[in-house]
Amino acid sequence: MALEKIAGVRAAARDVEPFVADLFKAAGVSAESAEACARALVDASSRAFDTHGVRLIPFYMQGVTGGRINKTPTLSVTQKAASAVHIDADDGFGHFASYHAIDEAAKLADKTGVAVATVGRSTHHGATGCYTRYAATKGYVAIGMTHADAMVVPHGGAAAFFGTNPLSFAVPVEGEDPLLLDMATSSIPFNRVGLRRATGTPLPEEVAVDDQGHFTTDPNAAVWVAPVGGAGFGYKGSGLAAMIDILCSAFTGMGHGKTMASFNGPDFSKPIQIGHFFILLSPAMFQTLSMFDARISSFLEDLRAQPGKPGQTVHAPGDIEKVEAKKRAVDGIPVDNVTWAALESFAAKLGVKVPSSTVDAV
Repeated sequence: MALEKIAGVRAAARDVEPFVADLFKAAGVSAESAEACARALVDASSRAFDTHGVRLIPFYMQGVTGGRINKTPTLSVTQKAASAVHIDADDGFGHFASYHAIDEAAKLADKTGVAVATVGRSTHHGATGCYTRYAATKGYVAIGMTHADAMVVPHGGAAAFFGTNPLSFAVPVEGEDPLLLDMATSSIPFNRVGLRRATGTPLPEEVAVDDQGHFTTDPNAAVWVAPVGGAGFGYKGSGLAAMIDILCSAFTGMGHGKTMASFNGPDFSKPIQIGHFFILLSPAMFQTLSMFDARISSFLEDLRAQPGKPGQTVHAPGDIEKVEAKKRAVDGIPVDNVTWAALESFAAKLGVKVPSSTVDAV
């Protein structure tokens, strides 16, 4: 993962999380929904997933004030089989429903070894890795995915069909934070285009396209993104996106990504119902925990010891973010100037106190 340089402010996560929750509560969101959303956003920012961290707050506020997001949802849980459960999110925050889905799946995995939790009638839930990592901290191996509106050009195509359709995988690791893979099946998440617009920096090659389907590095010209694999091997990203779209639509009763209205509006009054799909495995049902932990530790030790190219190091999934998370625990989480100004504006309108911060050109 390449970390973005962000010019803006830094604030302690312990201060930002209640601040974010208070903003949503002041906007009429139920406490449990507001706190779940704040928890996920600050968790993402704390671990350097800035595209899916606190910079999403203005986007969610549009959904809350416009009516797209149900401020006071009532979740309903239906056990479909011994190892399958479905959560109806009632058009509320996807973060609230997704944390709940992990808790429900964990109950079943304790009995059956493997459990699937589907979520329907949900909304954008931020970084999918927040939920798989949460499951891993509870001792489960977890796979998570979600679909989205069309913003990714399929391999060989000239217009968007897939969402960025992220895939996440988390594994508990003895003595350290879980191993975490959290990736879009597009070359980049579209939020990274927004972040580059806000920071005024160009995009990498072959990750985004203009309205003619041509690759561009100009974030202001980019309208869609490309699948993982770029110009030559994008069929791999397209294939993964198709798998995720099917699991998150056909198994939840939601439409596939191309049928969804745009997440970015202009209509923020109607719900855009999306699905999430989670799989939890209980290691203790397959091996002794001591054996499992030893295998994971051996794998990571061997992987990290592999020779690197000059000036480079071989990392396990999530290693770079772990290092950055330790820095941010001390220095605070960075928030770009555009987003911070929006948060201050919300706070002024809603009567919420802004936490202390320091201007910091990162």
